[in-house]
Amino acid sequence: MKFIHLLLFLVISFNIDAQINTDFVVYNDQIWSLTKDGKIDVFDYKNETKVENLISYSDTIYIITKDKNNIPIIIDNKNAIKKYDNQTKSWSKIYNYIKKPLGVLFDKENNCYSITEKGIINLKSGKTYFSNKSLNHQIHYNDNWSRRALTFFMDKDDNIWIGFGYGEWGGDIFIFNTKSKKFIVPELGKFEIELYPVKSFFEDENYVYLSSGLAHMSTSGCIVQFDKFHASFFFKSESEWQKVSGDENKPKYIPAQYIGPATFNKYNNSIYFYSQDGIFKGDVKKNLSELKDWENIIKPNLQWKVGQPDAVGSPMNVSRITIIANDKFVIQTQNNGVGYFNGKELILIN
Repeated sequence: MKFIHLLLFLVISFNIDAQINTDFVVYNDQIWSLTKDGKIDVFDYKNETKVENLISYSDTIYIITKDKNNIPIIIDNKNAIKKYDNQTKSWSKIYNYIKKPLGVLFDKENNCYSITEKGIINLKSGKTYFSNKSLNHQIHYNDNWSRRALTFFMDKDDNIWIGFGYGEWGGDIFIFNTKSKKFIVPELGKFEIELYPVKSFFEDENYVYLSSGLAHMSTSGCIVQFDKFHASFFFKSESEWQKVSGDENKPKYIPAQYIGPATFNKYNNSIYFYSQDGIFKGDVKKNLSELKDWENIIKPNLQWKVGQPDAVGSPMNVSRITIIANDKFVIQTQNNGVGYFNGKELILIN
């Protein structure tokens, strides 16, 4: 397996590698990345080397994540959810599932919740919780969420946030309080969910945030801050025409930031987001209302696919950013696998 240093790598092909890594967790100074054929590759990010034959599992894995104790969790094709035992280097079953999970989340007490198209399932009690009350007047549900959730997140108060994307028809949000067992309806204010597909959720010490981006004829993007479930724009980017000095009859088109995932870095108190122009960083204590207030850390040359089912434009090619340290992070790409940024360059793990 090769590790491609992206600063020296030019993506020129539109073909997608069948062995591309599709998901990851960071565990014990290692990146465990899931391959398309359901196996786990291990990369020692401190030494920037592959670890051979560390994880063995006979069945096909389709989800890898971690619980509240930072223990790796897998979901396989045999209806099993299992956790890793680092001493025995083996997996033990914690739950069987009936409805196939899109993912699982864990609360403070390490109770497991399965996110499915039929709703949120508390795997300990077996109860399912579902709401069909859309915040987007263009979207209607019956007895299931008709599309896979794009992103889901458990905040520090044990609220589950679920985000959807419908391309040119915007997005949707569901918030479920695991303590009261009730759904919470946020106050969106000036945030028009009909215009903004949800890409990610994250939180700092005080607030929950979402990131949103759309490529449809033009581009747009934003980061929204939730203060006790009341939304306000933290950063908003819109395409515009700017006058050119000396030739006012030929204005220049400036595309907006097509924002994908975002996250908070607790080590340097900064928010990071990805867009078509790369990865940006901004100190959360400063005014970050304009793009000039953000630092462009790196602009990786990643591959883009063509075409979306619900918008005219390319689908977002990065789905996740996970912080490791002050200047180090891991990204999940759509077409180039998992990437590790070591503070200087991005290394693709394929």
